[in-house]
Amino acid sequence: MAVNFVRSLCGFDSRRAFRVLQFGTQIRLPLYLLLITAAFMSLFAWNAHSGYVTLYTMVMTNVPESFQEQLLRQTYDVSIVGAAILGGFALAMLGFCIAYTHTLLGPTVALRRQVQSLKDGNYQARNSLRKSDAAHQGLADDLNKLASILQHTQKRAQSAQSAEHLA
Repeated sequence: MAVNFVRSLCGFDSRRAFRVLQFGTQIRLPLYLLLITAAFMSLFAWNAHSGYVTLYTMVMTNVPESFQEQLLRQTYDVSIVGAAILGGFALAMLGFCIAYTHTLLGPTVALRRQVQSLKDGNYQARNSLRKSDAAHQGLADDLNKLASILQHTQKRAQSAQSAEHLA
């Protein structure tokens, strides 16, 4: 069952289904971005922690004990909110990168389908990409022209062959 699910995610058989097109590529980009973000966030956290420890030491030595508990509770709440924001950022980054690479890699499905049709001898195969797929439009136009040339050549060869049989 899991194998069928993975095959359906990476398959190219259905035209309209949302699939992870190239799992490694679509997951690698957000992971790299998250690693870079984590590195900078670590530097930021180290800097904030250094400043906070200095401030904490100065304040905690000069305030009553009841106020110290309130400060600790407030610090804990801020830490929880910060962790939630960081988790939300990671999920948003992952979702955005997968969606963006999906739109970037999506036209390759139609282009691969047309190349396979040409390899199979179906020279009538054409593709039309969405207007938003402008990055791949030149390649799609070139493949359509190639298909037209191959179709025209095939028709001439068939005409020549039928003329030979009649003669």
